[in-house]
Amino acid sequence: MIGVIGSPEPVQKANFAKNLAEALLECLLEAGELIPYAVVLALFGFAAYLVAGMVYHLMFDPNGVDVATRLDLLSIDPDKWFHHS
Repeated sequence: MIGVIGSPEPVQKANFAKNLAEALLECLLEAGELIPYAVVLALFGFAAYLVAGMVYHLMFDPNGVDVATRLDLLSIDPDKWFHHS
C-alpha cells in the first residue's frame, strides 16, 4: 500500500511501480466487459476521421480548381480506368 505521512517506512519507487501496475491490471480486468465498446468507438472515430479528411480534400482543398474537378476525381467512367494511347 502507498504510505501516508508519518508512516514508519517511506514509499520505495519499486513498490510504487509494482502497486501501480497491479492497480492498472485490476482495473483492466474489471473493465473487461467494456473493452469491445471502446474498440467499436475507436473504429467509428477512425472512420469519421477518414471521411472528414476525404471531404476536406474533395471540397476545401485550396489547390483544387473547382467543385466539378474535385467531383470528377470520383468518376466511375471506364475511360479513366485504361489509358487509350
